Amino acid sequence: MQALTKALSIIILLSSSFCAHSQEPQERQDSEDYEIPITLQTLLETNGRGNFINLVQTGVLNHAYLLQSGHDNSIELDQVGLDNQANITQYGDNNEVELLQVGVRNQADITQIGNDNLVQLDQLGSANFSIEQIADGAAITITQY
Repeated sequence: MQALTKALSIIILLSSSFCAHSQEPQERQDSEDYEIPITLQTLLETNGRGNFINLVQTGVLNHAYLLQSGHDNSIELDQVGLDNQANITQYGDNNEVELLQVGVRNQADITQIGNDNLVQLDQLGSANFSIEQIADGAAITITQY
C-alpha cells in the first residue's frame, strides 16, 4: 500500500506541473496549443537514509523501476534511445549501480542484496543483462555492444 501511495504521489506531482503549465495566460500562448507528451515511465521508491538516485531519460518509451531499501545506496541511470528498460532493486547498505543504456530495447535487471556491492553496466545497442548480487563486497563491470 505504501508503494502505491508513493507512486500515486509522483503521478499527482507530475500531473500538477503539467496542469500548471497549461493554465498560463492566453497572451503567452499566442494561440498555440502546448502539449507535453508523457513518453517516459518511471517508478522510484526509496526506504532508508542517504539513498541517491540520478535518473536521466532521453528518447521515447524508456522505463525505469527503481527500489532502494537500506542506507547510502546509489543508482545512476542514463537511458538514451527507444524502449529501454531498467529494473534495479537494492536491499542493504552502500550498494551502487551505474547503468548506461544507449540504443533500442536494452533490458537490464539488477538485484543487489547485501552491502558494498557494485554494478557498472554499459549497454550500447540492443542488449539484455540480468544479475543478482547476493553478497557483501561484490563488484562487476560489463560493456555490451
